[in-house]
Amino acid sequence: MAPMAGVTDEPFRSRLRRNGCRALWTEMVSAAALVRNHRATLAMVDTRDIGDDTAIQLFGSKPDELAVAAQIICALGWRRVDINMGCPVKKVVKTGSGAAMMRDVDNAARCVEAVRVCSTGIVTVKMRLGWTLGEQNFLELAQKVSSAGADAVILHARTRSQGYSGEADWDKIDQLAGSIPVPIAGNGDITTALKAVEMLADHPVSAVMLGRAPLGEPWIFRDAHLIAEGKAALEKPGPGEIAEDLALQFNDLRALKGDRCAVAEIKKFIAWSVKGHKGAAGFRNSAMRLTDVEGINGAFQVISKGFDGADDAWAAPKR
Repeated sequence: MAPMAGVTDEPFRSRLRRNGCRALWTEMVSAAALVRNHRATLAMVDTRDIGDDTAIQLFGSKPDELAVAAQIICALGWRRVDINMGCPVKKVVKTGSGAAMMRDVDNAARCVEAVRVCSTGIVTVKMRLGWTLGEQNFLELAQKVSSAGADAVILHARTRSQGYSGEADWDKIDQLAGSIPVPIAGNGDITTALKAVEMLADHPVSAVMLGRAPLGEPWIFRDAHLIAEGKAALEKPGPGEIAEDLALQFNDLRALKGDRCAVAEIKKFIAWSVKGHKGAAGFRNSAMRLTDVEGINGAFQVISKGFDGADDAWAAPKR
């Protein structure tokens, strides 16, 4: 599962595990904030979620700062560190972090080397093709970071200027696979379990990473494993199962972040889970106005009754 700010927190990672995901990333963690002992940032690297299946993703552009952040993470017991060199968001790139690191490959390599020296586990880099379509330096950057000590590279086959629009260029992923000595993972436009398996089989990658598709259908990982084993994918979970899965995530959110934050955060997952179903638009609009735990639990009850009713059947309680 791709790292996604505001999405891949511990409660959602637990839900992904229940649905068959075997490799997870945290949300982006600011190296600068971690070094300053920022309370909310420290909560993002909480040790309850430590495991070989999860990487902490750091963002920053200063080698010394990233080194100290890596020391903090490793001291807590985390064994996988990923450096973000692909985030296209303006507030990240204006600090020289995220995709902006692709514009200074020497500094990017120094950052990887600093983390490598201070990390006792696996160090990976997630990157894009380049800054713009005319400025694609992914091959140079990948060579630099692998030489600096990165154990693997994840390539999202779009440029920073593309954001999440257009099509991912998997031919470039193929080019990268033949140019560096470390494993690579491909990321971009994997929308179904079957496509995940096909891309893994048809391209010289060690893994494939999914981003948007699992937000509403986390069982895509379960089905991909079944298809890879030559078995048939299972039927999609029924409304009751989806409602129960969301409720478990909601309860985890309440325990971790409190009721107010949990209510605010679970609503986007509710919206993703009902997207495309008959009557979903009316229900989604109603659910977005919910303000308390009772209202959210009422929404789960509506979901559990099924997705094939008329629009007026989706009227969630307005609280």
